[in-house]
Amino acid sequence: MTDVISTRLDEKEIEELNKICEEERIDRSALIRKFLLNQMKEYRMKGAGEKYRKGIVSIAEAATLAEVSIYEMMEYISREKLQSPSLTKKEMEDELRNSEEILKKLEK
Repeated sequence: MTDVISTRLDEKEIEELNKICEEERIDRSALIRKFLLNQMKEYRMKGAGEKYRKGIVSIAEAATLAEVSIYEMMEYISREKLQSPSLTKKEMEDELRNSEEILKKLEK
């Protein structure tokens, strides 16, 4: 089920939106939905990335929380220059093994 959501924009924002609609060759509703969904994804990745940075979750768990692939999460972490707290060798091996298991499941 879908709901209608309305918002107010000033003329300049509407003009810019219309210009992008022409460039993308899609209607305003589709463009706004595309922008909103992209921003929601970014918001989820930011939250999951912060948990990764604090050492609360692994990369694989962060990807699951953000509802993205491990590759997308890794790209986000790299782009944002996020670093998890230092891991022991065993923790790194466990992280690698868990990531490999998830990748195998995704390939099936």
